[in-house]
Amino acid sequence: MICSVCKKSKTKNLCFCDYDNVVPAEYTLFDVNVIDELPSDYPDEFKSFCKQNNINPPKLTTATGIAWCLMTNYRYNYFNRDVCEKIKSKFNIKSRDIIQQFNKVNQKGIKSNSDLNDKGKLYIVYPYSLSNKHKMRKNFNSNISKEDKEKEVKKIKQTIYQDYIEPDNWQLGHKNPGLIDNTNHNMVLQPPIQSKYRDDYIFIDTLTKFPTPTKLENMLKRGDVKFSSTQIQEYIKIFSNMLYL
Repeated sequence: MICSVCKKSKTKNLCFCDYDNVVPAEYTLFDVNVIDELPSDYPDEFKSFCKQNNINPPKLTTATGIAWCLMTNYRYNYFNRDVCEKIKSKFNIKSRDIIQQFNKVNQKGIKSNSDLNDKGKLYIVYPYSLSNKHKMRKNFNSNISKEDKEKEVKKIKQTIYQDYIEPDNWQLGHKNPGLIDNTNHNMVLQPPIQSKYRDDYIFIDTLTKFPTPTKLENMLKRGDVKFSSTQIQEYIKIFSNMLYL
């Protein structure tokens, strides 16, 4: 017998859904062929979770609502681009890019694949929990008044104007001071203010910069920047792979 939720065979009347320790890495790809109609409502547990945390799930009359409804009704499954396109075609869902309806759930406050940096897979984590973005926004909104927010925005705008808009004497500088490269590939236009950042940052473009190793180490010691354990592991993986390119 196949479970209607996790799509796995039941053993002794039990299935994957009867256990609470199923982790996202064990989620299986959703099979479009197992359904002939779309679920008509969110699970009661999901609706209670949203109500408790002041989250408004998208209406089921929208493409995003259909996507969320599928992900919550078929937990322990993940969706990818191919599956999303098949769902769109099978149920005639109107959407220019259906994958976007399954994506970025965490921005609405619900933990999803985005929080785990799980690329290529789209799902809502079960048991339901709040995303980091929800927690950050909630704390930000409760810790700063409207007046203080306006003052900070004014300061930022003034700084941008003085350092980047007002100066005329822009000059070429190195994107990455650690490279022995004087070609245009390693050059970027910079206003005078950026001379103070010399040897501290690698510039992606004029405004976007990434700290050099020494600068990053100092920032970490001072607590200027913090990383989650998942981000640290991802950085280690990325830089380790680069050594063999």
